[in-house]
Amino acid sequence: MTTETGNRRAVTLSLLAVVAIVSYVDRQVFTLFQDDIKAELGLTDGQLGLLTGIAFAAFYALAAFPIARYADRGDRRLVIAACVAFWSVATVACGLAQNFWQMLLARVGLAAGEAGAGPAGNSLLVEIFPKERRTTVISTMLAANAVGLSGGLALAGWLGQWFDWRVVFFIVGFPGILLGLIVWLFAAEPRRRGVAQPVVPPQTSVGEVLRTIAGNPSLRWVGLLLSMVPVAGFAFILWGASFFRRVHEMDRTETGFWLGGAMAIGLVVGNLFAGWFSDRYGKANPRFNGWFAGIGLLVAFPFGLTFAITASPWLALGCFVVVKFMMTLHLGPIIALCFAQVPEHMRAMMSATINMMIGLAGVGLGGTVAGLLSEYFMPEYGDLSLQPSLAVLSVCLLVGGIAAIMAGRTARPLEVV
Repeated sequence: MTTETGNRRAVTLSLLAVVAIVSYVDRQVFTLFQDDIKAELGLTDGQLGLLTGIAFAAFYALAAFPIARYADRGDRRLVIAACVAFWSVATVACGLAQNFWQMLLARVGLAAGEAGAGPAGNSLLVEIFPKERRTTVISTMLAANAVGLSGGLALAGWLGQWFDWRVVFFIVGFPGILLGLIVWLFAAEPRRRGVAQPVVPPQTSVGEVLRTIAGNPSLRWVGLLLSMVPVAGFAFILWGASFFRRVHEMDRTETGFWLGGAMAIGLVVGNLFAGWFSDRYGKANPRFNGWFAGIGLLVAFPFGLTFAITASPWLALGCFVVVKFMMTLHLGPIIALCFAQVPEHMRAMMSATINMMIGLAGVGLGGTVAGLLSEYFMPEYGDLSLQPSLAVLSVCLLVGGIAAIMAGRTARPLEVV
């Protein structure tokens, strides 16, 4: 049981929620302006897919594990603060890029910085909040991510009325340096109380986490889920702005407002509902989380397919809200299901592993494959090539729904979590 006061826990959760928001705002600026960046730097959809996809995801995964390994034993608020400052500098560097390779290096820096904050933050929050509030806290952080995803689009669209994409990167990048300092000064860290003989958690290796996943049927199903669902989810997010600008002929400001609003409704409400519902009905039976997640993903599929193929921008927006809401129901409960099956000292590394899977599958494969499929369909479909591209990837939701249900059926929660 944590000894942190309620006020200190609330301050820490609030600060880490702001960190999550800022991280996704920085990403979404690139998403909204990627067609402008494409034109100015002379890029192809394939190169855009690499910048939003595999290049970002690969370095995100590479950086996540050593940072998370330290976070499982060291000062987590220092980790978070340093990561925020680093990715903020990289965001500013995106605004200075003059060609594909310079933008690639800036995106790599952004990925490396963002990789460490999430696992360290999840580990810290799970420790300072009581077990019965765990899924709500995790889902609150996921809702903060959603605010960043949606608010980043709206903010970038609004700023784009007065500034070009380079200046917008500067505007959203610099404040993060100050935010990192604030986190370091005011966030809680139970490991920094100065006790005479602190208890140091055992060191967890990447191999140990992977062996734990390989030896647990439920976690193997989670691995399949996290290899499928993010492909569709991030393809919709990373290419959503270009989709509405090309297919439905919305301008940049309209896209930022309407797509950002749709994303906010679906993702924020979905995450908060998932946390409340899972804590209410799943805390005594973590297996419930798998069933809950799976049903949401199965319902999401037809709405995802309709989003991709409809000719109506308003029907597409409505389907986007529904598909994001139903998809979002899976992640908080699934993370809680994973945490219920591993010891406390492994949770930051498990969180890093989950982030790696989501990053490689979603940002990596989802963003990259959507761009490559768009190029493949372009000779036949022209500016509408993103429609068949996203329709093909929406099938991943079906596989993910089945995997989530199986993860719940085969779960083996520890007695003390």
